[in-house]
Amino acid sequence: MHKFAGISAITIMAASTPVWAGEEVRYEKAPGWVQIAQVDISNGDDGPSEILFDWQHRLDGGVVQSYQDRAVRIDNLAALTSEGTLQMTWSPDKGDLFIHRLEILRGDEVLDLIADGVEFEVLRREQGLEQRLLDGQLTATVAVPGLQEGDVLRVAHSTTVDDQALGDEMQAFQYLPPEPFRVAKGRAIVSWPEGADTRFAAGPNVILPVPETRGGYNFLTIDLPIAKREDMPSDAPSRFRAPPILRVGSFASWQELSRVMEPHFTAAAQLSKDSMVANEAAFIMGEASDPLRRTELAVRLVQDQVSYLLNGLDGGNYLPQNAEETWEKRYGDCKAKSVLLHALLQQMGIDSNVVLVTTQGGDALPGLLPIPGNFDHMIVRATVDGVDYWLDGTSTATRMANMAEVPAFHYALPLTSAGADLTPMTDREQPYPDTNVEVVFDHSAGIDLPVLFEIKIEISGAQGAGVQAIVDEDDPEFRKQMTRNFGGGMTNAGQVTTIDLKYDDETAIGTVLVKGVADSEFSYDEGKFSTSLANVGEGVSFSPNRVRPNWREIPVATNGPSRTHMSMEIKLPGKGEGFTFRGIEDLDSSYANTRLVRKVSKSGAIIRIEEQEISRLGEIAVADLAASRQAALRISKADLELDAPANSVWRWERSKSELAKLTADALAAYNYAVEQADDDDFGPLKARARFNWLVYDFENAIEDYSAVIAEEPTASLFLDRASLNESLGRLGDAIADIQHAYDLSPQNSTAYYQAQLMARAGDTDGALALLDLLPVSEDEIDGMVDARSIVLGLAGSIDSGLELLAERLGDRTDNSTLLNADCWYRAIHKVALDDAVSLCNRAVERARSPAPVLDSRAMVHYRRGDMVSALVDLDAALKLSPAMSASRYLRGIILLDQGKSEGRRQVEMALRQSPELAEYYALYGIKPKS
Repeated sequence: MHKFAGISAITIMAASTPVWAGEEVRYEKAPGWVQIAQVDISNGDDGPSEILFDWQHRLDGGVVQSYQDRAVRIDNLAALTSEGTLQMTWSPDKGDLFIHRLEILRGDEVLDLIADGVEFEVLRREQGLEQRLLDGQLTATVAVPGLQEGDVLRVAHSTTVDDQALGDEMQAFQYLPPEPFRVAKGRAIVSWPEGADTRFAAGPNVILPVPETRGGYNFLTIDLPIAKREDMPSDAPSRFRAPPILRVGSFASWQELSRVMEPHFTAAAQLSKDSMVANEAAFIMGEASDPLRRTELAVRLVQDQVSYLLNGLDGGNYLPQNAEETWEKRYGDCKAKSVLLHALLQQMGIDSNVVLVTTQGGDALPGLLPIPGNFDHMIVRATVDGVDYWLDGTSTATRMANMAEVPAFHYALPLTSAGADLTPMTDREQPYPDTNVEVVFDHSAGIDLPVLFEIKIEISGAQGAGVQAIVDEDDPEFRKQMTRNFGGGMTNAGQVTTIDLKYDDETAIGTVLVKGVADSEFSYDEGKFSTSLANVGEGVSFSPNRVRPNWREIPVATNGPSRTHMSMEIKLPGKGEGFTFRGIEDLDSSYANTRLVRKVSKSGAIIRIEEQEISRLGEIAVADLAASRQAALRISKADLELDAPANSVWRWERSKSELAKLTADALAAYNYAVEQADDDDFGPLKARARFNWLVYDFENAIEDYSAVIAEEPTASLFLDRASLNESLGRLGDAIADIQHAYDLSPQNSTAYYQAQLMARAGDTDGALALLDLLPVSEDEIDGMVDARSIVLGLAGSIDSGLELLAERLGDRTDNSTLLNADCWYRAIHKVALDDAVSLCNRAVERARSPAPVLDSRAMVHYRRGDMVSALVDLDAALKLSPAMSASRYLRGIILLDQGKSEGRRQVEMALRQSPELAEYYALYGIKPKS
C-alpha cells in the first residue's frame, strides 16, 4: 500500500503520539472570510434531499483553511441511519478542526445542538494498523441526538492546514460533482490574497469562471453541480476519464515543487561516518564489485529487512524519516524506504535520487497544476551505465533479472536542489517473464484416451513472492483448494494427483508443480481428429469504439509492461508418424503494443510449442487504430492445429486387455485422486466413473456412480447410471434409475426415455399409460410423437405408430427430427419402404447433424436389400461420427451377410462400445450371422 500526500487512513491513539495544539475540537463561529449560505427549506419534501453543499477554501500566508457547510433532508429511515452519525477528520500536527454549526431544522424551528451542549468525541484508536498505517489523523464523531424523519440536518465545519514540509507554499483540492448529482444549492469558492502568486486549474474539460476581486482577495466561485460529463471510452487513457477536480496551489512550476521538497529528503539521506547504514553499504561493496549487483543487494536489503509502516505523525505525510532512524527501527513508509535506499546507493557512489510518482493516472501529470498532492508514492531512480532503474523499496522480490522493469507510472518528478521537470518513465520491453508456464501432455496411450499431464508454473518478482507465503504456511487445506482449482482450470476436466510449491529466494521465483490426469486434448470434428496448439493469439481482439464524434481523437491506452512465456510438449502415440500441422506454425507479429511469438517443432513423437506474449505500456494513436485492428485480425486467424493420421487407432478397436494396459497409469492417477479427496468432494469419483465408462468398464463405472449417488444424488447421475445399466441389459434397474431422475427433476424427455425402456422390457401398456399422464407443451409434441410411436411399434400397433408420425409430419413437413423419426420407424419395422428413401433424403438435407439420419437411411437401404447404398451411408455416418456404435454394428451385420470376415470385428467393436445393441436389434429381427 502506498501513502504519500493527503491520503489518509483514520486515526491514532493519543497516548502513542506527541500532544499537539490541534488535538481538541474547537467550537467557534465561522471565520469572517466565509460567505455564509442561506438555506430555504420552505419547499418541504419537494426537490432533492441534498439542500446545501457549500465548499470554501482560503489560501493565505502558508495556511489553507477549508470550510464545508451541508444541509440534508432526512427523507426516510435509511437516511436517518446514514446521516445520524457524523465523522470529521483532521491532522492535528498541521492544524485544527472547528465546528461552526450543528443544527436540526424542523419546520420553523431551529435546534442548535452546540448551544445545547452536544460535543464531538475524539476517537483515539489506531484504525489503520492492520494496513500498517499511522497517518497522523484524528477523527471526531457524534451521534446526532433527536434527529427524526422529515428533519433537515445542517452541519458546518472547517479545518486548517499549515504543512511543515511546504513552508509558505500551499495547495488545495476540490472535487466538482457533475450532473446528475442533485443539490438545491451547491457551490465551491476558493479565495486568496490579491497579488499572491496563486494558480488554479480544473479538469479534465472543466471551464472555470474568471475570479472576482473584492476586499483585497480574489474569489473563484463555481456553481455545482457542473455540467454532465461526456462519456469516455473505457480504453481511453486515464487523463480522459479522470474525475473533475479543481486544483489550487502556489507552486509556479514542477521545478519549484522539486526544489521545495528536495531539502527534506537530502537531509534525511545524510549518513554519519559510523552509521550502521554506512556499514551495510560497505558490506554490500565487499560482496560485489558490479554496480548493478550492488544496486540489487541494496534494494533487497530495504525490501526484505525494513517492514512497511506509514508514519504520518508530526508532519510525516511529506516529511521523511531519516535513513538511520529507518534502519534502526526497521520500519518505514515509501518515503523512509526510498531515503534509506538512496542513502545506501549514494554511499556506494551510485547515481540516484528520490522521485515522486502517482500509482494511478500518471499519464495525466503533464497537464495538471504542479502541486504535491498529485503524487501518492515515492521510489528511487538509480542510473547505472547510462540506464535508469526505477526501484521501489516498498515492493518485494526485486532481482537482477527484473530490475530493469519500468513501473506503469508514466512520469516521475525527481527531487533535486536545482529543481527538475517531470521525467517520462519510458517503457521498455520487459526483459524477463512475469510468468513462465511449461506443460507436458502425455498422449502416448492414444489420442482418444485420458492424458497424463505435468504443469510447471514459474512466477517471478512481487507476484512470485506470494508463493513464498504459501510455502511457509504449508496449509494442507489451502493445497487441497488449489488442487480443486487446477483441476477445473488449465486442463480438460482434469484431476490433480500432486501439487507442489517451491520458492527460490535468490531468484525470487515461485514455482507451482502440478501433475494429474485429464480428458483427451484431441477432439473429432469434420472428419479430423485434432487439437489446437495455439495459445497466444487465440481470442485476440482489438476493436476500440471511436464512432462518436467526440471520441475520434482519443487514443487507446494499452496495459503493460508484462511478459508471459508458455511452452507445451505433447507426447504422441507410437513414433508420432502421420501427425501433421495445419495453420501458422511460426508466428512473430504485433498489434497495439503487444507482440506475440510462436515457434513449433516436431522430433519423432514429441511436439513442442514455444510461445511468448509481450505487452508494453503506452497508447495507440487514432491514426494507427486501423492498422492495429488489421494486425489483430490477422493474428486472431493464425490458428494452428495438430491433425492425427486418418488411421489412428480408436479405443473400441483395442481389446479389453490392451485398453487396460494402456490406461493403467491413468487409472492409477484417478484412484489416487479419489483416495486424496475430502469426504464431501465427489469430483474425483465422478471423473473416475466417466473414465471407466470411457474404457467400457461398465461395472466399475456403475459402482462409482452408485457411491456418488448415495451421498449426493442428482438427476443427471441417475440418468448416467441408467444408461450403464441399459448397456448391461439390466432394464429394470435402468427404469428405476430413470424414475429417480424424474422425481428429482421432472422432465418429459426423461419420461420418454423411461417409456421406451419399459416397452423394450415388455411393459408396453405401462409405457403408454405413462405417456398419457404427461403434460405436453407445443414444443414437446415432436418428442412425444417419437416416443409414443416407438412404444406403439413395440406393442405391435405398427400402423398406429406410422399414422401418428404421418399426422404430425403433416403439420411440420420440413422438421428434420420428425423426418428422421419416421425414416427410422419405417426401417426398423420394415414397413412403408416404397417412399421411405425420399423421406429419409429430406431428413438428411435438413439435418444439422446428419450422422444419425444417415444411420436411419442406411437401415432403410438394408431393409430394402440395397446393401451397397446402406454401406455408403454407414461409412459416411462413421466418418462424421466415428463413435456411433449402431452404425458400426449394422455395418458388421451387412459385411457378415456378404461373407466378409471383417464384419465379425465390426460387430465385436460395436458391442464393446454398446453391449445393448445385440438385444435391441434382435427385437426387430436383426442379428449378425453366427
